[in-house]
Amino acid sequence: MLTLFIIVSVFALSHQQCCFPSQWEGIESGSMASVPQGNNPVPVFTSFNYLLSVDYSKHLLYLSGSVTTDGQTTQIKVIRDYSAKIQYVIDVSTNTCKKTVMTDKEVTCLGTNGDNSTVVAKTYFGAGGQQLPFTVYRSVFNGYPSTLSVAEGCIPVGATYHGSDENGNSVIGSIGYHSITPGISDLSVFAVPANCVAAPLAGTVVG
Repeated sequence: MLTLFIIVSVFALSHQQCCFPSQWEGIESGSMASVPQGNNPVPVFTSFNYLLSVDYSKHLLYLSGSVTTDGQTTQIKVIRDYSAKIQYVIDVSTNTCKKTVMTDKEVTCLGTNGDNSTVVAKTYFGAGGQQLPFTVYRSVFNGYPSTLSVAEGCIPVGATYHGSDENGNSVIGSIGYHSITPGISDLSVFAVPANCVAAPLAGTVVG
């Protein structure tokens, strides 16, 4: 069985640029822990698995899948409209929608002329003749300080992040991407449902 190795080559910080594909889809999976403020806080653990569609040409992002928090699983859909700076979160089981203002800007490129993130390492997964090269950037991801790894062509591989959310809770998490394909198979996923359009603004979300 091939053992997975991560060999890191660290060098001086660089503003080397890469730009994400204008349209792509894939699977996003990850986990995070949130620690509330106050005395004797109890951490809250969350895991998620989403189908992801990104259209940078129209400044839209769509997620659909499951999120599990402390053993309770919910099916949700998320639409982010970066032009309007609005996020819609739909609870599939109740068909209710929460509309919030986003504070973070859309990031289409890393490095110079992008988000000014810096390259901290060029490395690879694997061993011998079976290697996946990738580049690690120090960046901001969904409003949080992060490291973001991309493969050749600026294809997302994974991210780690930490910081504070809109409620002041301390947050740390990681995300992985796989099964990425170019283009958008169904543009209708970005259509905002009528109940979301009519929903009142429910505050601000980091990211």
